[in-house]
This record gives sequence, structure tokens and C-alpha cells, in this order.
Amino acid sequence: MTKPGSLFLLLALAGTPAPDTVRASSVKIHEVLGGPAGYIDLHNTGAATLDIGGWSVQACTGGAAPVELATMPAGSEIPAGEHFLITAQGFGGPVQQLVVETIAGDGEMLLDRRGAKVDSVGWAPSSPCRENQAAVSCPGLAQARDAASRDTDNNKADFGCVRPPH
Repeated sequence: MTKPGSLFLLLALAGTPAPDTVRASSVKIHEVLGGPAGYIDLHNTGAATLDIGGWSVQACTGGAAPVELATMPAGSEIPAGEHFLITAQGFGGPVQQLVVETIAGDGEMLLDRRGAKVDSVGWAPSSPCRENQAAVSCPGLAQARDAASRDTDNNKADFGCVRPPH
């Protein structure tokens, strides 16, 4: 193999990061309220607008693997510091960027368009959506991170119970 061919092979094997690889961690599941009037609030903690078209949210519903809850339509974006709201059909709030039948399960998982996990939260000890320890269960209340969407990859430390905004 020639030297230029070797360099090409080395670069091909090393690869380059996909555009969302570096920024994907800036999107957090900020707040969740389950049920037919529930919602999932995604927060872009980064400094640039992020295209989330083709990303998906999976629901952990007691089975061994999460199931598809929603896929963000092409062109969906979250500006820097802003939120994207996925709501159930019975949600009573004014902002509804993506509507699903219900926010189901004992946890939710956000995947990028390649299917790589970006963030997740689970409130049952056996939920495949939980990160480290499960978040505290909040019957009738939402589970939320702090205002900065702090993420230590431990749901028990990261999420607390809050009143839903509506």
C-alpha cells in the first residue's frame, strides 16, 4: 500500500465525530410528568441551536427494553438555552411542540438520530431507563432537574418532585 493510501485508511478508521456527537450531551430530559395529561420537557443547555429532527423518545413500560414513544419531526430544533415540549393529548398547557397519546412508563430515554442514548430518567429501581439510582417516585407531581438541568448520571441525585406548571 502506498503512503497516501495508508494515510487515507488511517483517517477512515479513526473517523471524525458526527455533527451531533459533541453537542448531544447538551440536551437533557429536564422534566417529566407521566400520564394522559403529562409531558416531557427537553432542555438544550448548550450555546448553539441543536437540530433534533429524527431523534426519538423511548418509554420504559415494565418490559426488558424501551418502546418508541415519539420521533421528532424533521426540522425540529431547540435554540440554545431553550426547551422543547412533548405533550400527551390531555395536556392543558399552551405550548405543545409534539403531541403523543400519553406519556407512558416508569422512565423515558432520549436517543439521537443514530439511536445512541443522549439522556434518560427512570423512577422504578428496575427501569432500563434509569441512570444509576432511580429517581424518587412523585405520585401526582412531575420530576425535574434544577434550573441548569444538572446531570450527574444518577437520577436520584438529579431529579426532585415539583408541581406541574399547569
